[in-house]
Amino acid sequence: MKDKRRAPRKLVCLEAYWNEKLFQTFSVKGFFEAMAPLLDPPLTVAHRFVESAAGLAYYTKRPDGLLWRRKELFDTPIYYLAFHGRPGTMVSLTGNIGSQPLIDAFEGYGRRYRNLAYFACCNVLRGEKGRRFARDFLKKSRMKALIGYTTGVDWMASLVCDMLFLNRFYRDPAPWRNLRRIFNSVARDYPVARRLGHTLIT
Repeated sequence: MKDKRRAPRKLVCLEAYWNEKLFQTFSVKGFFEAMAPLLDPPLTVAHRFVESAAGLAYYTKRPDGLLWRRKELFDTPIYYLAFHGRPGTMVSLTGNIGSQPLIDAFEGYGRRYRNLAYFACCNVLRGEKGRRFARDFLKKSRMKALIGYTTGVDWMASLVCDMLFLNRFYRDPAPWRNLRRIFNSVARDYPVARRLGHTLIT
């Protein structure tokens, strides 16, 4: 009998291009694909590059966004957003995706399935603007939680935080019940997480 407490081994990653150096493309995708077979069953990773609010809405916005038109994506537990960031804002090479477009893009996501948004972005939860964004985002999205950073972060240092959390989340037999414990274990074993302002809001 399938254990309903386990999270489905699925991850949706939406990522911006990090710079304008056309011969230097790097991405978080390869790290997740390397982690995938270490889980049993393996993690399935959906990945797309997104550069605008309109592009984000194309994938996420109900009811016509691609994520709502593909049944296999409905129960994804983690939506991982890898962008440059400012308080309450994701930044791409073609412009900013502000608080309201982000909230609109994920409105209602937690109505039927337990899930969380993981903002792998510098400063997205920084200060009052970041905290207000988090409160409004959770209220409208109805997601279980939101994770992000309150400081400007080094790409690799923050990715270590993210990989530790994701690996432990998907391995846990009851990740939603143990969410706070899983999150706290990252800072315990990787103290850099505290300096980066790695933050969980429920």
